[in-house]
Amino acid sequence: MRRRLGLAMRHCSHKLPTPGCSRRLLSTHVSVIGLHWRTDETRLREVFSEYGTLEQAKVLTPAHSSTHLWASLVYSTFDEALEAASEMNGQEMDGRLLRVSIVDPPTEGEASAAAK
Repeated sequence: MRRRLGLAMRHCSHKLPTPGCSRRLLSTHVSVIGLHWRTDETRLREVFSEYGTLEQAKVLTPAHSSTHLWASLVYSTFDEALEAASEMNGQEMDGRLLRVSIVDPPTEGEASAAAK
């Protein structure tokens, strides 16, 4: 994990995000793409809680039926999010290969729109 964190920070010498350094660097938000259509939030929590405390786990319904299911996870710490993304990216879950990555937290406008 230390090596991956080092790679993530090599372009940013500050611990806190600056204008030249994405807020993604310290994000606790994780995106999981490529879920099986039968995967539910219980299964998601079962698998991803191994890496830390999940504050939120949502399976999101795609706008188009041809789009893969995906999920939004929020961990309590950056280290937990980093471990989950590092360990689960490219792994199989319920017969599907997952793409797992740390993502920017939603802006206020995005969070409001998602809540509607």
